[in-house]
Amino acid sequence: MFPELFSIGFITVYTYGVFVALGFLAGTYYAATHSQDVMSKQQVYDFIFYVILSGLIGARLLYVVMNFSYYLSKPFEILRIWNGGLVYYGGFFCVLIFAYFYCRNKKFDIFKLTDIFSPALALGHFFGRIGCFFSGCCYGKSSDCFLAIAHKHPTQLYEAFGNLVIFFILNEVLKSSHKKGYVFVWYIFLYSILRFVVEFFRGDDRGVFMFGMSPAQNISIVIFLTAVVLLLKKNRSIEV
Repeated sequence: MFPELFSIGFITVYTYGVFVALGFLAGTYYAATHSQDVMSKQQVYDFIFYVILSGLIGARLLYVVMNFSYYLSKPFEILRIWNGGLVYYGGFFCVLIFAYFYCRNKKFDIFKLTDIFSPALALGHFFGRIGCFFSGCCYGKSSDCFLAIAHKHPTQLYEAFGNLVIFFILNEVLKSSHKKGYVFVWYIFLYSILRFVVEFFRGDDRGVFMFGMSPAQNISIVIFLTAVVLLLKKNRSIEV
């Protein structure tokens, strides 16, 4: 692993933080270049600032909850997010809640907005998981398969390149004729499958298991079923 990119005196630049920043920049650029029909570029930048903030808070909060006993004894460690420790689904749901109220207040079309930001999210997530790989978090189970790195499944890379594939799929769907909200539903459908599968290969602490599955897998099942219902009813449910 390569958690520290470089150090200059007392300043250390962490590889995880750099890749997370690259993910935000890539996602922002994509959203800004595809948002002309919904909001101006300046409005995109303003929106993304709050998205980043709410996403980080939600992702960190769920991670802290899942590792509550550790952070109860070391509360100041909660702020050290540059060492990793973000749960994607926590950030995802927090951003959705924020986006709903933000769009309602600003009179933006949330369905068009989620369509634009879904590919951007998958692209940003790709870079984020690369950062996880270099940081050494979200690691996989021990394995001797040909894909193994240091005798472990590189689950960070599995999810990273899975997200890259999702990005290309969603980008094509976005360019095609579709009903509002359709790209977003495809995103949650595809990502829930990816996350559910990758979880089988994870070797780090996954929180409290229920029904023999990790918290992320249980959440993925709920999201997958929701997406299936929306896709089956796309002519009524997705179009607004």
